[in-house]
Amino acid sequence: MMNLNTYAVIGSGASGIATAYYLRQRGFNVELIEQDDAIGGRIRPFLLGDRPVQLGGKNIGRTYNLFREFTTAMGNNPYEFFGLNSSQVRNNKLLTLDNSRRVKATLEFLSQGTPKDIWRFWNVCGAVMRNLQNGLLGGPYFTDFCQRLGDKPLSEYFSPNFCQVVIRPMTVRMNGAEPEEAYVGNLGSNLRMVLDTYDQLTQGMQPVLEQFAKTGPVRLNSRVESLMVRNGRVVGLRLRDLSGVQELEYAGVILATPASISSKIVAPQSSELAETLDSVNYYPVTVVVAEYARDIFSKKVRALVFNDTYPISNAGAYGINERNVIRYTFSGRTGRRYMKDGATSEELIRLAEEALNKYIPISGSDRIRYVAKYHPVGLCAYTSNYPQFTTNLKTQLSQLPGLYLTGDYIKGASLEACFEAGKACADQVVQFEELQVSQKSELAAISP
Repeated sequence: MMNLNTYAVIGSGASGIATAYYLRQRGFNVELIEQDDAIGGRIRPFLLGDRPVQLGGKNIGRTYNLFREFTTAMGNNPYEFFGLNSSQVRNNKLLTLDNSRRVKATLEFLSQGTPKDIWRFWNVCGAVMRNLQNGLLGGPYFTDFCQRLGDKPLSEYFSPNFCQVVIRPMTVRMNGAEPEEAYVGNLGSNLRMVLDTYDQLTQGMQPVLEQFAKTGPVRLNSRVESLMVRNGRVVGLRLRDLSGVQELEYAGVILATPASISSKIVAPQSSELAETLDSVNYYPVTVVVAEYARDIFSKKVRALVFNDTYPISNAGAYGINERNVIRYTFSGRTGRRYMKDGATSEELIRLAEEALNKYIPISGSDRIRYVAKYHPVGLCAYTSNYPQFTTNLKTQLSQLPGLYLTGDYIKGASLEACFEAGKACADQVVQFEELQVSQKSELAAISP
């Protein structure tokens, strides 16, 4: 089947949606291809009883300009305030960081570090606040920093206590990584999320995804078997769907899947590109949203972060006024051990309730229902030496014309970072097409 005027975008998570959206804005035909039965990836809603709930991507930062423009383009999708609220246990009492006392609480957290920790942390925070591009992978401040001092693990840059109190809550929740598994060059992408203030879509993500699905063709339940290459150029895909294997030709193929999945797809054509993609670290995560018969959190305390002795990394209220619905995240080294050993969702949620009950009263008898999702390739911890990584990608992709890459490992894992990556990928396609047109015009002009 020929689709020579159409680009294929593989993967319908935030990066894939963004790439398709920006290409369609520029007048390109795009077919979105998804192996699951619905689009959205980690931001797709799941049913908690008869209501759709978000297991990922629920909180939308005030600085998420691209993503907010997208939701506006998808119709009437209003936002409601959620703010910033997270607590830790310090000296047997809860220390809460929220919008009303952000400065005071931040100073209390920073007091756990050495003067060098505080100086270094304020410097990197300042870099992100001065230029939001430093809150994306490859930002100018962190690129220069790593070129001068090296891209070392965060555990080598900050003291052990500061890593546990300040750094780990960021890396384990956003990347599934311990401080020794995350790098200084990637810190800005976490800091941008911490420094932001958040809203939530009043109607959730469902109407946004439903409207987007109407903007162009979508193939569900379709898995990429391999790339089709002719004369050194990627010209299509072999897809397996419910009817069997199909060979489809496209103007170009865009892989908007996690780096480790893209690696398997490209490996037969380029072992070097596959090796580069495999250098990106991913860690598993399980997310559970549970409904209780009463409020668990309060207006003052809406989330609690746990240390590395627990399999749960974070528990938080689903919404500012939905404090009886709790979102649990299981990640980090201890969480991985439980997931690797095959702990069921029921076992994990019981462990979470036991941990939470030490500080906030909760009982499994109050639980009404829950929905859970395990992501074996869950949270992206990126890679070290981002400038060299992107240089390698560019060099290796140049040997496979017709193939493009985007995803959570390009600019960062937040929704906004994924939209930045999708937009950048769409720009690359546009530039290639414009170059092709220019070259054809030149050839026509010199032909007899």
